[in-house]
Amino acid sequence: MKKSFTVFALLLCTAFLGAAQTQPGQLKIVDRLMDQSRVSNPRGNRPVEYIMLHFSSDCSAHPESPYNIDSVIGTLSHGNASANYIIDRDGTVYRLVKEDRVAWHAGKGALPWAPYYTNSLNSHSIGIEMLGISTWKDMKMFVSKATFDKIPKEDIGFTDAQYKAVNLLIADIRSRWPLIKMDRHHIVAHSTYAPTRRTDPGEVFDWTKIGLPKELPKE
Repeated sequence: MKKSFTVFALLLCTAFLGAAQTQPGQLKIVDRLMDQSRVSNPRGNRPVEYIMLHFSSDCSAHPESPYNIDSVIGTLSHGNASANYIIDRDGTVYRLVKEDRVAWHAGKGALPWAPYYTNSLNSHSIGIEMLGISTWKDMKMFVSKATFDKIPKEDIGFTDAQYKAVNLLIADIRSRWPLIKMDRHHIVAHSTYAPTRRTDPGEVFDWTKIGLPKELPKE
């Protein structure tokens, strides 16, 4: 009886460990706060209804090694720009601006279905930058062809670790801001808001990997 109980306990423990190993990963956020008073504003009581996705890199200055996180954050800061979060290639999520503050990531633009937020989406959104580079078609407004051709092919696109991290981050943000619906009208591309000056997150970003359709639904 004692032996049977021991075997049963071992089997139960093994099953539990196996189940634990298949549980979804937990979101880990590292604070790398920018100068909050210089690149953000207090959010106040303005509702957050959108998450905007971006790509970032240092490819214009360092095409052979475009993903130095310190350089990318420095470039944002020097350009008086910011985002609430940035996701490194290994899936590490860095918090740059707290959610109770408005990050400067959207700029001028408009969503066709929300014209009342023209040029003011910063105040109603959370900005997520991902270290990534898109195709020449998407990047030609930012870098020369000669510079683009120096970028290693493996640095084009996004990593599986980033898709996993952005899924977890979106779920986490939505738990605090219930007006953000899980659709392409609320999880938006910077290019949708500002199509004449932005292409991010680019045609290489796979929307289906965050559970959304590749194409924008008709209004």
